[in-house]
Amino acid sequence: MPAKLPQHDFAALIHRAGLELPSAEIEELYAAWENIEPMLDRIRGRATRPREAEPATIFQPEDLA
Repeated sequence: MPAKLPQHDFAALIHRAGLELPSAEIEELYAAWENIEPMLDRIRGRATRPREAEPATIFQPEDLA
């Protein structure tokens, strides 16, 4: 299944991250992204809570005292 993110947008994200990669390496990474993106969608699709409600982001150590 082709990725939802177009390759030129993927390349723009790589450049925005400050990485200077040859186009051949960007194409390789994009080929891998086509396999990773559906996995991320499956993980996010099962979430019943918003991302902000994850325990790691709301940990309050004073509650342990």
